Amino acid sequence: MPAPGGQGMPSTNQYAGKSPVIAAVLNLFFGLGYLYLGTKKVLGLSTILFIIVALILQILLGIFTVGILSFVFAVLLAVDGWQKAKGSKGFISAE
Repeated sequence: MPAPGGQGMPSTNQYAGKSPVIAAVLNLFFGLGYLYLGTKKVLGLSTILFIIVALILQILLGIFTVGILSFVFAVLLAVDGWQKAKGSKGFISAE
């Protein structure tokens, strides 16, 4: 019988075995790390559609803010990819 509090339960990290560094670096480039992690949907969009939207968004942000917000967006995606590969939930909804 498992101990109270869920101890002794197997890990449910769907990204087990994936490198956080690779996920973070790939996510710097329009969220490509989500393909590496094997997610099917990101923010309710298919992963491919999310990458296309992220590419367009980063281009527009880069044009209108001299790259500052584009850089911030890329870093946020990278941190989320790192967190997901490490087993944390992250802050961007992905399935």
